[in-house]
Amino acid sequence: MDSTALQELIAQVRSTAAELAATEQRVASFTAELAQMDRVAQQDVKPAQQNRTPIAKRGTSGWVPAG
Repeated sequence: MDSTALQELIAQVRSTAAELAATEQRVASFTAELAQMDRVAQQDVKPAQQNRTPIAKRGTSGWVPAG
C-alpha cells in the first residue's frame, strides 16, 4: 500500500469516526427527549391513578348450574 492510499484510508476512517460521533450524539439527544416525555407522561398518569375509587368485588350468589 502506497503512501497516498494509506492517507486516503486514514481520511475515510476519520470521516467515519466523525459521522459515528455525530450519530451517537443524535441518539443520546433522542434518548433524553424520550426520557423527558416518559417523565411527563408518568406525571399525567399518577393523578388519574390516585383519584380512582376501587370497585367492590362481587360476591358469589351460591347458584350452581344444574348438572
